[in-house]
Amino acid sequence: ISLRLVRLPSLRNRKFFGSRVICPPEDPATQADGNSKPENLAALQINALVQGAINEQINTELSASHTYLSMSYFFARSGIGLMGFAGLYRSMSNEEQSHADSLAKYLLKRNGAVELNTIKKPATCSWANIGTTLNETVRLENCVSESLSQLYRLAEKQNDVLTTDFIVTEFLTEQIESIREVNLLIARWRTLEKTTNGVYLLNRELEHKFKA
Repeated sequence: ISLRLVRLPSLRNRKFFGSRVICPPEDPATQADGNSKPENLAALQINALVQGAINEQINTELSASHTYLSMSYFFARSGIGLMGFAGLYRSMSNEEQSHADSLAKYLLKRNGAVELNTIKKPATCSWANIGTTLNETVRLENCVSESLSQLYRLAEKQNDVLTTDFIVTEFLTEQIESIREVNLLIARWRTLEKTTNGVYLLNRELEHKFKA
């Protein structure tokens, strides 16, 4: 009788439960290369380039907030008294401030460092021309949106899925709504500016929505 020896598989690192043998699953990343490891797309430590871009975005948000606050204070002057406009821009200033705070808190969660930069003085402190003020508003909103888009593209290039998700869910969708609201306000103003009391009519509408 011819006997053939059969080599049994090693039982090392295998768990026994009764008569069953359960083998731990092999890491697919180590099958082709024993030294390679899968990339951690949810790494806690944030990339240095992404950190720098987030700090720049914080400054962009604070700069927009600063300008909107300047607009709010202008319309709230005793000699002007357009409290609807003052309330609108106070709300927009607070919103940009909140965005900056959210970005800073996110950076801290990722073990990053928040570095605040100098905020430039607004180009003017007089916002008497409503049309010019509204055009500057939509320009600022577009600048913030473009800056956020650049941050998103950088994070995507660095395979930082946490940051890309954060930017989309917390900011970009809201920016679309903000820009639309400002554009609607501009369209409304173009209708009312043809009337003798258009400024006060629009201000009254804003007073129902915002409180300075």
